[in-house]
Amino acid sequence: MVQGSIEALTKEELLQLYRVARKINSIEDLKQLLSEVMDIAIETVGAERGFLVLLEGDEISVRVARGMDKEDVENPEEISYTILKEVVKTKKPVLTANAKSDPRFSGAQSVLLYNILSIVAVPLIKKGRLVGVIYLDSRTQKRTFTEHDLLFLSSFADLAAIAIENAEAREKLELENIRLRGVLREKFGRASIVGKSKALMEVMEMVERVKLTDVPVLLEGESGVGKELIARYIHFTGPRRKGPFVPIYCGAFPETLLESELFGYKKGAFTGAVEDKKGLFEEADGGTFFLDEISEIPAGVQVKLLRVLEEGKFRRLGETKERQVNVRIISATNRILEHEVTEGRFRQDLYYRLKVVKIRIPPLRERREDIPLLVEHFLELFTGGEKKITPRALEALMEYDWPGNVRELENTISYAVVMCRDDKIDVKHLPPEISGEVIHTEKPRTLREIEREAIIQALASTGGNKKKAAELLGISTKTLYNKIKEYGL
Repeated sequence: MVQGSIEALTKEELLQLYRVARKINSIEDLKQLLSEVMDIAIETVGAERGFLVLLEGDEISVRVARGMDKEDVENPEEISYTILKEVVKTKKPVLTANAKSDPRFSGAQSVLLYNILSIVAVPLIKKGRLVGVIYLDSRTQKRTFTEHDLLFLSSFADLAAIAIENAEAREKLELENIRLRGVLREKFGRASIVGKSKALMEVMEMVERVKLTDVPVLLEGESGVGKELIARYIHFTGPRRKGPFVPIYCGAFPETLLESELFGYKKGAFTGAVEDKKGLFEEADGGTFFLDEISEIPAGVQVKLLRVLEEGKFRRLGETKERQVNVRIISATNRILEHEVTEGRFRQDLYYRLKVVKIRIPPLRERREDIPLLVEHFLELFTGGEKKITPRALEALMEYDWPGNVRELENTISYAVVMCRDDKIDVKHLPPEISGEVIHTEKPRTLREIEREAIIQALASTGGNKKKAAELLGISTKTLYNKIKEYGL
């Protein structure tokens, strides 16, 4: 604190500081906050003019310049930079009743040029860091500032510094969110869906129609065709793009665990429930919930899912309180869901709720003309365009049936990049099931390379079905998911 003590403030002044603190801390917009801080300072001490200065790196920036009538000062540069720099340098306040006769400032060109008489300037400091300066002046004898003015203004500046730093942090966070949303739109925008085939264009025509609506969408297609990519595209280019996109692979959980993942649970609902937990429906509130492999959902959970779709309501496990959510549902399956209904494995009423719009995504063998574009895309992704593919190798890729679809092609190019030591990928660098050759490596491979190759081949041979691939490898589905993430597959 500055000369004097806060105890010297009157009860009314302390109450005023409390009211001011509540007011400025309720303002989230930085520009509005700075204007309010300036107006309060001018009005409280009766200044003729006020300038709120923020430090931006080593630069001093006048962010607000106001008069007592709350109008902006015509020329924000009409300020004593001599005094401003003194406060910035020392991080201490400055008070002068008459700058013209004060030996510290009487020679300052700005004091004489702008006819400034009385000045009070206090630093805005948060956790020892100088945020800015509140500068007030008067050019007439009607108002000269006192030590008591300085004491009140310094106390106010402590409160203002906290509010300003919080608002700056919010502004930076909002800007970062805008930047990240731009990155996500770019990552999951139209450019991320590679291909120009008629089959893909028909899919995208339907996708463009549904993305601007809020209706449930059911994506049907074999494993690896890009159902999640389409779901993300619908979300990140649609009206819910500012909300969360929450995916879940329904086949990875047993019934009881899936229910708690979807709806959450209350503390004590079961052994191990040591605290309340939000479910994924709550996490997705305001955004999109993507239910991958929806056909894997057990009958008991299907009933609860139907209620959420019909009413937007659910209960956490162990709780009687109803909760409301607003989510868009996009579901996906590698089966023909209508057949699952006929066989009695999937509820008919839930099926009709999910398939308001049904989009079939064709397998890669039905759009072979997209393979060269996809290969080029993956080579750019994995090598920055440094490696190319020979016509012979591309021909082999075009002739292959791709049971694992685009995901298998991506894994194949990743495999080929690892196997190829130069800048030309040839047939011999492709997996054996495509090249028909036995691979001879130049040196013994590491265990990680062998494990990665085994996972790639298991996924390829099961058409990208992770559950079957895990069984083939003799590991759990959870372990396979962790390995896929670890190796970037």
